Amino acid sequence: MIFQEPMSSLGPIQKIGKQITKTILLHRKMSKVEARETAIELLNRVGIPKPTERFDAYPFELSGGMRQRAMIAMALSCQPRLLIADEPTTALDVTTQVQILDLIAELKEEFQMGVMLITHDLGVVAEVAEDVVVMYMGQIVEKSDVMSLFESPKHPYTKALLDSIPRMGAFPNKRLPAIKGMVPHPLARPSGCAFRTRCTHVVPGLCDQDSPPMTQLGRSQAACFLHTSGEPHD
Repeated sequence: MIFQEPMSSLGPIQKIGKQITKTILLHRKMSKVEARETAIELLNRVGIPKPTERFDAYPFELSGGMRQRAMIAMALSCQPRLLIADEPTTALDVTTQVQILDLIAELKEEFQMGVMLITHDLGVVAEVAEDVVVMYMGQIVEKSDVMSLFESPKHPYTKALLDSIPRMGAFPNKRLPAIKGMVPHPLARPSGCAFRTRCTHVVPGLCDQDSPPMTQLGRSQAACFLHTSGEPHD
């Protein structure tokens, strides 16, 4: 797993190399010498310059991009079949974000592993994802391949997210649409559909009574009564 903020995920008083070798020794049958060599190879593979020197560096001695690359090296150290990337570019500048995403894509092919990317950035989703799961308050509201999602979103929440993205050529004095209200507190979840308190298509007496089932809609699936109640949907 690659965590969102490498500065808080890496131990601040342990050297980068030691943290990676500890992971290797815990999960793989290697000597300390072999683990060190493997860690240096991984640091080199993720694009860290002078990996032998960086092996003995502390996290605060590296830039944000280098720390994230070290996190990727640690995640790859046990040869995973699935890499979970939790907002891996949030704390990075735009140029470094692109480099990290390109690196993950390269490593995905090289190691023949699956990648689960968790992100709020729809631009990143459009660029790197193949299949998308949209969640609201911990529940899946839509599943789709990436092309279908952007061309024809099925759930009101997905549509509202896409409508709120700034677009080139839009009217300069027109305000961007915003999703009304706030996300409910987890301990005070609304009855029925969790999104109904913010939804412009809410159906009284229906959306507040039951949770909508997941409905197959062509190449997509959506959990919304608009697709089962006969109500019109944009």
